[in-house]
Amino acid sequence: MTQKIKIKKSCSNCIKGLKISVNNDILCREKGAVSPDYVCSGHRWLPERKSFKDQNYKCIDCENFILNTKSADPSFPIGLCRLFSVRQFNGSQKNACSKFVKKAESNVS
Repeated sequence: MTQKIKIKKSCSNCIKGLKISVNNDILCREKGAVSPDYVCSGHRWLPERKSFKDQNYKCIDCENFILNTKSADPSFPIGLCRLFSVRQFNGSQKNACSKFVKKAESNVS
């Protein structure tokens, strides 16, 4: 049985607020400096961010992965990481490292 955690509305989880690092108050676009648990009628939820680990990127998705174009089987992407590797490996099987940079989408027509 999964338990749903109810999150209370507050300025700390509103899209209009920025955390003030000096005293942990929130700087609201509409109300000014407010306490983190304050909430107004203009509250808008922050979009839920997926963490890096939740997105499940692989080495093949990284800008630093150099694909071997001479590979015989295209479903088995062999290449190497220009930052860490001297041996070629399957980029679709290995999880991305902390130096991951997402490849730019190429629009080839």
